[in-house]
Amino acid sequence: MLRTRLAFSVALLLFAIIFTFNHHLGFSVGDTMLSAIGVSPYTTSYLSGVHITLFLGLGIFACGFYLTRREIGKWFPGFAKGLWIVVLAIVLSYSYMTDKFMYVAKWGVSGIDAISYVQNSSSCTFNVVKTGETRATCDLTLKNYSGEALSVVLIPDLARSYKFKDDPLLNALQSVQLRPVHIEIERYGTFRGKLDFYGKAESPLFVSGKLMDIVLDVGVDGSNTVFDYDIP
Repeated sequence: MLRTRLAFSVALLLFAIIFTFNHHLGFSVGDTMLSAIGVSPYTTSYLSGVHITLFLGLGIFACGFYLTRREIGKWFPGFAKGLWIVVLAIVLSYSYMTDKFMYVAKWGVSGIDAISYVQNSSSCTFNVVKTGETRATCDLTLKNYSGEALSVVLIPDLARSYKFKDDPLLNALQSVQLRPVHIEIERYGTFRGKLDFYGKAESPLFVSGKLMDIVLDVGVDGSNTVFDYDIP
């Protein structure tokens, strides 16, 4: 019975860490779970307001930590006193560990399946002139988990990255056709940097601005995937 309670307590604590804290893609499993059942992880709008996942997760985390410490204390009281150090180390290294785990999870994959995109750290500064000529300078991070170098084709979707609807700017961004940019990512490598994209807007609106969390069309060897984690 004691072992069952200990196993439950540890499982609850590990679930709380996974649920609450951001993994290698910059958001948490809890954000994904809430979005899947139609609940926004934030109280107001996209990535603003109170982070519901964090407050809910911290409550579970506190319960899990208390129960785990109490149950371990019955078997190993000395270890129970230093449990907070172990938990803190896991929390601080969680994103790093999930990134390294992906090399195992994606072992043997190739092509588009080997690519991951860190959307939450992306941004694009764009400028549309009256003639329709458009330039977007984007900060992007992509990872190649395969054992071979990959030639990757990228096109940011400015309209889908713009979170406000019923806006004249949205119509202009929807008409933008950007030309793709090619990059090379080394085996087990990471691309992190700025890229310039050029194109033309069919419905130009003289405007400039900056977008965050960019929806990105990624192509490898003729196969395409649109990365949009769509946390509402």
